[in-house]
Amino acid sequence: MAWNTSVPSRGGADPQGIASDRRRFITVALAAILTAIQQSLYDVAKAARDAATVKIDNLREFEAYFTPQNEERPELHGGLAYSHFVDSPEMDAKLKALKATIRCLPLDAPDEPGKCIFTGRPSTKRGVFAKAY
Repeated sequence: MAWNTSVPSRGGADPQGIASDRRRFITVALAAILTAIQQSLYDVAKAARDAATVKIDNLREFEAYFTPQNEERPELHGGLAYSHFVDSPEMDAKLKALKATIRCLPLDAPDEPGKCIFTGRPSTKRGVFAKAY
C-alpha cells in the first residue's frame, strides 16, 4: 500500500513529499531526511561560531575586542578569541578587569609557537577566551 506524506523542516533542509511504503520510508527516506536536517543544523552552528571567532596576537587588540563601546549599556558580546597565554597573575588581573574568562584549551590544537599576550613569555598553545556574563 502506497501512502503520501510531507516532511517539513525548520532546520534548513527542503521539505519533501514522499510516496512509498512504510518500511522503505522509515528505513531509507526518514534516515536521509534526519541526516540532512542534522547536517544543516551543524553547518549553521559552525558558520556562526566561525564568524564570531578571531585570533588575537597582542594585548591592545584583546582589550579592544572585549571592551564594550558603551560602558553604561554594554552590548552583548558573543565572540571567541584564540590567543597565546601563560597562566599568570597578570593574566588573571587583566581578565577580571575585562570580565572575560578562558573557556578551554583545545586538545586537538597543534603546537604553535608564540608569545603570551599578557606577559610576553613564550607560549606553545592558544586558549579560547570569551566574555563573562
